[in-house]
Amino acid sequence: MNYDSESEDQPRKVIDVQGNFTVLNSTYTETFKLQDFNPRVQAPDGTWIPFPGVIALRPVPEPQAVAHAESVMGHGENGVWTGTRFEAPVHTAPDFVFPVRPINTISSLVVERFCIRRRFVPAISPLKTMMIYTDGACVSNGLASARAGFGFVFNLSPGGNKSSAVEQKGPDGQVYPHTSNRAELRAVIAALKFRTWWGEGWTRVVIVTDSEYVSEGATNRMRNWARRGWRTSAGGPAANLDLWKTLSDLMGAYAKSGCEISFWRVPREWNTLADAAAKAATELEGSGEYTNALGILI
Repeated sequence: MNYDSESEDQPRKVIDVQGNFTVLNSTYTETFKLQDFNPRVQAPDGTWIPFPGVIALRPVPEPQAVAHAESVMGHGENGVWTGTRFEAPVHTAPDFVFPVRPINTISSLVVERFCIRRRFVPAISPLKTMMIYTDGACVSNGLASARAGFGFVFNLSPGGNKSSAVEQKGPDGQVYPHTSNRAELRAVIAALKFRTWWGEGWTRVVIVTDSEYVSEGATNRMRNWARRGWRTSAGGPAANLDLWKTLSDLMGAYAKSGCEISFWRVPREWNTLADAAAKAATELEGSGEYTNALGILI
């Protein structure tokens, strides 16, 4: 068998569409199969008709996946969740480790993700591992007139990259100056909030960034800051605390859902897709209020 994903001629299987499920918080006790699921309701005239609305199904994470993610991401010790480092083969670019591939869905839509190449499974990571490029940019960084933007890329389709200007306010409602570090960090939060990626069946999401500030902060420094009352080793307050706490809570939600969040710091020349999206966002009109875009099936 050839485990090189270049030879794949079928969409990557992420969610088991043959899997059984039951409807929670319902009077119904039937067990369904996704492929054969055909819900019906009774019409006023007594006949049974196809269900006219929309039913959202959320896979239940496997206990071993939850145990692994919670363990490697720190069990929320001191109220902080941290990501892990993605250890890639030396001198290997993200587009080789994670080629874009179609994945299966429970609908008729065909979507694409950056999926780990089979030759790296399981030595580098499990098969159900995807990647997202993230980046931030700031014009006049450090000045009162600074304008920052961020972007992330999760596939190569026209809708597979998202970008936005950094908001004036943070998630705590306070106003913060724009900086390149804030933009880089904002991109990661936006990428993880865009979709509930673990709901697609992924057990690991790798965030690609060219920022040491983000990669070291999210995997190591944030935990040290928390132990010192959110102060740096120099004794000063940790910058962008509102975003760091938001990211910590977000990664905790992923861990509890059986999905490990990892960070892969790469040279800037390997992150050109997100870099272009972030730079373009610096020209956009910024929003005053903090908000996150939510994606459906793209």
